Amino acid sequence: MNKKFISAIIVLSVTMNLGFTKVYADINSDKAKIQQVQTQRNELENKVEMMDNQIETIMSKINSNENNITQTQKNIKQAQINIAKAETNIKVEQSLFDKRMRAMYMNGPSSYVEVILNSEGIEDFISRVENIKKIVKFDQDVIDDLKAKKAAINLKKVALDKENTMLISLRVDNKKNLAALTKQKSDQTVLVAKLNAQEKQFVAQLVADQAIAARKAAIAEEARKAAIASKQAAVARKAEAAARQATAANQVALQNIRNVAPSISPSRGGGIVSSNAVIAYASNFLGVPYVWGGTSPSGFDCSGFTQYVFAHFGVNLPRVSESQQNVGTLVSRANLQPGDLVFFGTPAHHVGIYVGNGNMINAPHTGAVIRVQSLNSDFTYGRRVN
Repeated sequence: MNKKFISAIIVLSVTMNLGFTKVYADINSDKAKIQQVQTQRNELENKVEMMDNQIETIMSKINSNENNITQTQKNIKQAQINIAKAETNIKVEQSLFDKRMRAMYMNGPSSYVEVILNSEGIEDFISRVENIKKIVKFDQDVIDDLKAKKAAINLKKVALDKENTMLISLRVDNKKNLAALTKQKSDQTVLVAKLNAQEKQFVAQLVADQAIAARKAAIAEEARKAAIASKQAAVARKAEAAARQATAANQVALQNIRNVAPSISPSRGGGIVSSNAVIAYASNFLGVPYVWGGTSPSGFDCSGFTQYVFAHFGVNLPRVSESQQNVGTLVSRANLQPGDLVFFGTPAHHVGIYVGNGNMINAPHTGAVIRVQSLNSDFTYGRRVN
């Protein structure tokens, strides 16, 4: 009976060792898969962040372009009104001029005789003739001036028409660029969702492998207790040694379990947020959805979130991340403190608020929510706003 028991213990120990070797391999494989998926997802999320920033820039250009088109078209209408007025004024002045000319010449030579008869000497005659010339010249100058103004207005209208054509062409180009970027971002977002699904699948497999390790550990512990209870001290010592080996292997497996946890993104309400006033206030918005152009608790984009949080403390930050990166004092990664702004890319395409331990709170990208996550490889530098 004892020999059979000893043989069973030995077989069990060998089986346990082989089983743990397989569990180690499975856990390591699961960890590698999770790490690979997370790396790919981080790269895609960085691209989505950059696209959000580019879309924001294009939308700003489109708004400015629309304002310019509206103003130019108003100027064109005003120029048309001014041209019509100038034409009317020219017609009026020309009519007056024609009437005076007809009045002077319609009676023929008698009008000149009348000038001579009514004049008092040659000097008076010459004076009267000169006055008539001045009147005629004045009328002609008025008409010429009106024509010059009309020509200037026409030139201005031609320039405005050309500018309007260019602005409309720019509108078409901006909308094409916006549509292309929106399509690219949509494709990247779909890939991010697929990677999230893969990560969940691999994490579930890891949990299953960890459960197997735990069960094998329990079996090993039972074997150790059975060996101690045996009357054969030698057999008990061997069984106990095998159990200790199995228990040690189990501890390694359990440690591997713990090592996986830091690689998983923190969720809403994680204990990582410090008591710093800025961080404490920012953490109130964990879980708020990312909304492009969002600047309120109903939805934020990355720079809208940081601007809103700091505004609560009386600090007025610029609207976009590219401008925010010029505010405050430059801080290296080694000297970051909770509450510092952290930027990604040059010029910055993303911004968050540092919370300590290599993590930040931020509005990541379209389809995500405000959350705490680690600084990724695209981190550039920090800024301390006093």
